[in-house]
Amino acid sequence: KTKLKGRDFERGRKMFAAGGCFACHRFANEGGMTGPDLTGSGGRYSAHDLLDQIINPSREINEQFVPVIVKMKNGDTLTGVVVNMNGDRVTVNTDMFDPNQRVNVNRPDVASIEPSKVSPMPPGLLNLMREDEVMDLLAYIISGGNSDHNVYKK
Repeated sequence: KTKLKGRDFERGRKMFAAGGCFACHRFANEGGMTGPDLTGSGGRYSAHDLLDQIINPSREINEQFVPVIVKMKNGDTLTGVVVNMNGDRVTVNTDMFDPNQRVNVNRPDVASIEPSKVSPMPPGLLNLMREDEVMDLLAYIISGGNSDHNVYKK
């Protein structure tokens, strides 16, 4: 069981930024949109489960953000997240750090589209953080960005 009391809000926010979380994740009306919105995560997950998801990002991938492997009939392969599949076109975001990096392919040219078992979230994001920094990061996520949350009370 992970105990979170008396944590440091500002350091948690800094760790969220230092870990690159804002690049892909929306949090408290800031950040990217290519990964799940983490604002309400504290109400859905325990600190232990959040930590496990950060350490093992491919263990459970949010169904809206499952990457795919698109194999083309000409032998080319694309990897990314399908952002649109409409009519004869498939649009794939190929760079999770840049939602504008999209490739359009014609559906008749596609041999197969298979889900990937590898999360676009890289592993090892906590490797350069000290234990207290990781705890502050978890507290920050659990708090939903609310500096008055119980995790900050002594």
